[in-house]
Amino acid sequence: MDTIKFVIEQYEDAEAGYRFPVINIYINGQDLIDLVTRVEQKNWDGNKNTRSRYIGFEADQFHQFHDEMLGKKRRRFSVVLTCTCTYAECNCIMADMVFDSQTIIWSDLKSPWLGGKTPSPWIDEAEAREMGWQPLSYTGLGPFVFDREQYLSALGAVTQELHLQKP
Repeated sequence: MDTIKFVIEQYEDAEAGYRFPVINIYINGQDLIDLVTRVEQKNWDGNKNTRSRYIGFEADQFHQFHDEMLGKKRRRFSVVLTCTCTYAECNCIMADMVFDSQTIIWSDLKSPWLGGKTPSPWIDEAEAREMGWQPLSYTGLGPFVFDREQYLSALGAVTQELHLQKP
C-alpha cells in the first residue's frame, strides 16, 4: 500500500520576485513533483535536465485543494499539481481518483497540455485525439493505492496545521 503526506512548504520564484506557502504532496516519502519530473524526462529522452514546472496548491487555495483531494473535482480528473503560476488552467497534473470503503486510488495521472497542441485541455480526450493530440505518457507514475484511513488522516493533519497557522 502506498503512503501519502501533505506538507506545507515555501515556494520561491526569485526571478518573478514572489514567495508563498504551498501544499506539496509526498508519496512513499518522495515529492510528487520529483516523481513527475522523472517520468517527463524519460519522455523527452533525457534532454531536459530541469525539474518539472509544477507546484502544489497555494495554501490560500486550501478549499479547492481539499475538495480536489476528496474527489470533489471541477473536472473529470482531480488536479494534484498546478503550474508555478498557480493556475491549473495553465498546466497541471491530474489524476483519476476512486474512493471506496478501504482505499483511495489515484490512477491515469496526466497533463492535459503536454504532448502536442491541445485544442482545449478540458474537452473529451477521445475528441482531442481525433484532432491530432498525442498525450505525453505518464506510464510508470501510479497507480497509487492509499489506505483510506491513512490518506484522510494525512489530509486532516495538513488541515489542522493550516488552521493553526492562521492569525
